[in-house]
Amino acid sequence: MKILQALIIGMLLIASFIVGVWLGPKLSIQLDNFSSPVVTEIVMPIEQPYLAYSIPTLQSKVIEPVPQIEITEPIATESAFVSYLVRLRFGSRNMTGQLNVPKKMTTKTPILLMIRGYVPPAAYSTGVGTKNAAAVFASNGYITLAPDFFGVAGSDEDLSDIWEARFEKPLLMAQLLRSLPTFQDGERPVGIWAHSNGGQIAVTTLEILQQPIPTTLWAPVTAPFPYSVLYYSDEEEDEGRAVRLWINQLESEYDLRQFSLRQYISALTGPLQIHHGQLDEAAPKIWSDEFVALLDKNQIKYTYHQYPQADHNLRPNWNLAIQRDLTFFAQTLTNPTISSDLLL
Repeated sequence: MKILQALIIGMLLIASFIVGVWLGPKLSIQLDNFSSPVVTEIVMPIEQPYLAYSIPTLQSKVIEPVPQIEITEPIATESAFVSYLVRLRFGSRNMTGQLNVPKKMTTKTPILLMIRGYVPPAAYSTGVGTKNAAAVFASNGYITLAPDFFGVAGSDEDLSDIWEARFEKPLLMAQLLRSLPTFQDGERPVGIWAHSNGGQIAVTTLEILQQPIPTTLWAPVTAPFPYSVLYYSDEEEDEGRAVRLWINQLESEYDLRQFSLRQYISALTGPLQIHHGQLDEAAPKIWSDEFVALLDKNQIKYTYHQYPQADHNLRPNWNLAIQRDLTFFAQTLTNPTISSDLLL
């Protein structure tokens, strides 16, 4: 009998041990959960430095003018104007550019900001992409200012972060525009001429400032971001792989619509003039077709000139396009008499 009792007690002890081993961890978890009903997950915030350059952020920002525009040396003297090399100071960084000053002008002579498109840095020198149009405007009584951008000509180095370097350009142009109405000896009307990717910069700048600055756009890049970058990425040696990886990372950290000019068309106030050639392979004309459809939707004042046989530089209709720009600025800015015999 004692042997049977001992066996029963032993079996109970073994069973208790097995149950304890099996339920112990579960019971511990349940007790832990009971004692801490709220489980707090620590989430590290993602740094978003590019948000400083988003269109909504810059729209709410007080844009400070460039503190100094310095004329450094004459470049050339033409019959109707003189060209100068200028230095634009953005904080501690210097950017060079070309200034054309008519020989006959008043304190109300308008200024045109000339924003060029992309040019490979190795092929760029001051005036490339703007000098021909600037010469026509200066010959017809306009002051023209064409910044070089950073990283080329005599400018300081560009930012090492390629995305920040891209995103800051509209801010830089906004700062420059804030400086122009009080240029030298009096307030002057201001307009913008822009070509290709310069059109993307110009439109974004206008959306930031939300001011009625008469602007003419030649074959502008108005596709939504980041497609406006992806479209050209296959030209790289890696067929765009690095760009796609970067954009995938950006998409995971940002709402990239905040950097896309098409999302903020309603901030434009006009007037705008758009030129685009049907044979343009660098910036497809469909982009301008879609852009003006958005302008219509938002009731923005514009004129759209289409050229069935023209390329990205509006050849063979370059003279016609520049004449239309002279008429456009004469109607939207106070300007001296237009002389068509000075066209290039």
